[in-house]
Amino acid sequence: MQYRLPQQHYPEDPTLYATGDQRPNTGLREGLVEHEEVNETIRMNAKAVIFGQQTRLRNGVMMPDEKLDRFHAGHDMVKFFYSAVRQLPLYLVDALLDKNVSVTLVQGPSLLVFHNSREHQSFHVGRTRRTIYIPEKVLREAYEKGYDYWAISEVLIQEAWPLLDYLLILETIRRLQDHLKSHYTLGYYIIKDTLRDHNKHLRDTDGKDDEFGTFFRYYADQLYSLKPAIRERDPYDIADEIFDENRERFWSHLKLYDICEVYNYPTYFAIDRDICHGAAFRLAGELNLQLEPQTTAEVMHDLWDEARFKLSRSVKTEELLEQLIAMGAEGIKAFVETVTEEIVYGLNYVTANRYDGFDITAGFKRLLQQYSGSVKADVPGSMGHGYNSLYQHYLQLKRYEFFNQYKTMDSQAQEENSLIIREMLYRVIETRLRHSQAPDFKRRVEFAGSARILIDVGEGLFEKPDPEEEAGHLCSVLAQLDLHPLYHTQFLQQYRKLSGNEHIVLKAHIAPEIERLTEFLPKPPHAYSSDPSGVNTRFIKFEKLRAHDPDNQDLFALIAALFVRLDQAQNYPEFLQQIRGLGEYARPPLEEIVANADLFADQQRGPIRDTSRQLLAEI
Repeated sequence: MQYRLPQQHYPEDPTLYATGDQRPNTGLREGLVEHEEVNETIRMNAKAVIFGQQTRLRNGVMMPDEKLDRFHAGHDMVKFFYSAVRQLPLYLVDALLDKNVSVTLVQGPSLLVFHNSREHQSFHVGRTRRTIYIPEKVLREAYEKGYDYWAISEVLIQEAWPLLDYLLILETIRRLQDHLKSHYTLGYYIIKDTLRDHNKHLRDTDGKDDEFGTFFRYYADQLYSLKPAIRERDPYDIADEIFDENRERFWSHLKLYDICEVYNYPTYFAIDRDICHGAAFRLAGELNLQLEPQTTAEVMHDLWDEARFKLSRSVKTEELLEQLIAMGAEGIKAFVETVTEEIVYGLNYVTANRYDGFDITAGFKRLLQQYSGSVKADVPGSMGHGYNSLYQHYLQLKRYEFFNQYKTMDSQAQEENSLIIREMLYRVIETRLRHSQAPDFKRRVEFAGSARILIDVGEGLFEKPDPEEEAGHLCSVLAQLDLHPLYHTQFLQQYRKLSGNEHIVLKAHIAPEIERLTEFLPKPPHAYSSDPSGVNTRFIKFEKLRAHDPDNQDLFALIAALFVRLDQAQNYPEFLQQIRGLGEYARPPLEEIVANADLFADQQRGPIRDTSRQLLAEI
């Protein structure tokens, strides 16, 4: 069989670990870390086995590795580690021993790879050697700090579960290679039975949604697609192509959560958060590297860390949001795009509810509003309108992208994502279709029995927004940050670059919204009011100001004064709803009516005053 040639030299020959250098990296890490870098660290430092037996065979060929020492059974570190092993479910320990999985401590570095405080690798899974590499300093620090044994057990579950799945795929491929030497195709039962025969860790109740059933459904199509040509290939290469580390990491987190729930284990210890992350920042400090985030990606990384480590929102959260705002268009775009992506894809990282009473999306919008001289409202010329327009742009874009991904997914992936696509369709139907059409489309979505029907319903509903609109929405937000110290420097430069006008003067364009609101006015307006003289006076003033300065924000207050006086119109509740949308712009004319008890005390005009008082309370 045409496998790679085994290495013949140790320890000077750098090709010793070359069999894995070009393969995908595995293990707990942050940022971009190449597999070769991890192998280099492991190769250059002393190692000792603390659990299991060292594996030195690869495809039946002895690898010329050094024989590793083992920790003495009476060593304090060994006692601490095996106390963690005893916390694991017995079937998981049996599976680790049956598959010859070991744990190797790497002496020397506190992290296997370190680039900076946000790019490093803590643990590594050696698939060929069937071992989990852990820096000895991490284990020692956990021991010296008095960590619960379960903290180490968490590491074992997170790293061992994907490895056991990988080994299950690898052993199945080897059996299928043998099978294809005498057969041309692979049958349903040969694959499923082979997986089941070699499975030692997945719960198998012969149900569709148990651990084995989920694993089988996810990898079945790729295994069925294997052809006789794989007979002479390296099974490790085939397993690497099939194995999905992102999905496996997700499964390992679910398994960890299940075990914590069943055995009621503590969750207040976290090796990654308390030791590995701390070691990364400590090393960065020793090397005089920058600790505070400098780029948009680094700020978003720190926000994600807060969610990943289940930290309550703190002053640090607002500091990070402030940094994003100070970065201008790039920072605002990064946050809104991340939030909308999480909402569309059903993810919970930056937007996760940590039950601390803090809504990070509302908090970001509130900070933007604090730097804006515009009143708090959702009409053109306000920060609320600019932010909402940008949000809706990215929400539409992410829905469009997800829908197109959904159309290309295999049947299993479409089934897994059917709930997300249904919820998206419900929301889009409400906004894109007329009220008379919406119920029929919703029924089609509700009773759709296949992905094909959902795709047919979605065609035409999910449209890609005009890319050029993105710059306009960002400009709208930048234009309202007039109270920010960077408004006349950095933000103005960004605005001019985005708009393509190097000499533009920032001013809100509210004329289209005024035009829209004016269309609600009946003709003549005074005929629909209990205060006709008041309507006439303000309508004349409104028309004059509108003709002179169509973008004057005083027009909002005048039209609110008109709307609240049209109490005899049949669609009066609709006028009141428009006033609520005007927000703070409507407050002065409403307060004027409430304060004028003499004019609005009679039975004819009294309801207008009562309505104004109610609207003020709502605003």
